[in-house]
Order: sequence, then structure tokens, then C-alpha cells
Amino acid sequence: MPHAERHDEILEAVAPVVAGTLCPFAVKARLRSAPAYDESRSLRANLEASVDALTCFTEDARTEALDAFVYRFPQSVVGDGVNRLARLVRTLVEVLFVRDPVDPRVPARRDILAPSWRLSFAGVDYFAPVFSPVYGKEHSRYTHGVSDSVFVLMQPNSSFHSRLGTRSAKIRGNIRARFAEAGRPYPSPELEAHKFVLPLDPEDKPVAWYDLPPFPQERIVERGLMAS
Repeated sequence: MPHAERHDEILEAVAPVVAGTLCPFAVKARLRSAPAYDESRSLRANLEASVDALTCFTEDARTEALDAFVYRFPQSVVGDGVNRLARLVRTLVEVLFVRDPVDPRVPARRDILAPSWRLSFAGVDYFAPVFSPVYGKEHSRYTHGVSDSVFVLMQPNSSFHSRLGTRSAKIRGNIRARFAEAGRPYPSPELEAHKFVLPLDPEDKPVAWYDLPPFPQERIVERGLMAS
């Protein structure tokens, strides 16, 4: 039996990001969300609690033409700066790899930096762009007025195949051109790992999230910030 599609406060929260992007497929995207963030638990514990929902999404993505699984994190928990976003992705990858129902493993830097590496969960490759208030209006990962949340959109490869078809290279080029013409160019790094968290300036070097420590299991107070 298909798992019920969720339309909740997380999807409402991410709506300005979806509506504001220049990707022509975004407004028609079929989305589900992770469970609502529980601030009584650590960020890592919240990610661990999302695994079952992501597994269900992964099982349904191809047959139900689903486009993205949306994570919403409080900005107050993630914190300011690209390095905090990098630690978020580092924690996300570690949790999903360790809890993978098909191929549990520990992320290895050597593998992540390989040209063939993909963020794979339950046998499906995902693209995981991060949208955050730290990015300004001229950035491709701008949150379009949403100031209290950080979003990670887990997009399965099946979505790209169904949307782009055999004209993938041409359509991707057209989308990049639309962003550039609007003054919001985005880099196109060679390595997949460098496409998740983008630098503040597209000309800056890629963000090496794999070299930063993940967030800990327990909630802690770090420099006046409630971290996890």
C-alpha cells in the first residue's frame, strides 16, 4: 500500500523557496517532509528519527513520481555561517549512511572525494542542496524571506530522469543560464560532494563539509547557541 503523502507545516514553510527558485520544474514538484523538528532532542537524534520516513519516501519515489524529501531545521539550532551548514551536511551523511537499510556503512573521505561518489540511501542516489538564510538575495540558495529555517531537499535521481528525460544536458544548461541572467549564478563543481553546501561567493573554493566534525549526539550549549 502506498505511503500517505504529507502536506504539513514543513511543506508550507518551504513554499517560498520552491516558488522563488528559477527551476521551471519546482512549482510542480511533489514533495514529502521529514518529521517536524523536535527541539528537545539533538539535531543528530532528529535525523535518526527521520530514517523511517525517508525509507518510505525512497520506496515510493519512482512509482509515485516524487521529487524531494524536505528537511527543515531551525536556524537557531544550525547557527550562522557556511561552516555550520557544512557540519549539518556532515551529520546528515553520517546518519544516513550508518542507518542505511540496504548498505550500512561509515562515510570515508577517500570515497566522498572520488568522482563517482554519490549520496546513496537505500539503493537510491540523492542530490541534497542546502538552502539557508545565510545566503543573500543574489545567491541561488536564497530562502526568499524565510529567516528562521534551514532546508535540505533530498532529491532522488528518479526525479531528474523523469523531469529531464533525454535532454538532460540541454535543460540543465538552460536552467543555469536562467540563474545567471537573474544575477544568481551558481557554481558547477566537478565533484558531487561540493554541490550540497555552496560557498557564499560562487567564485570561492568548494566547501569541504567532509573535513568538519558532525554535530554530537547530545544537545549542548555552544558559545551561547543551543547546538546539537
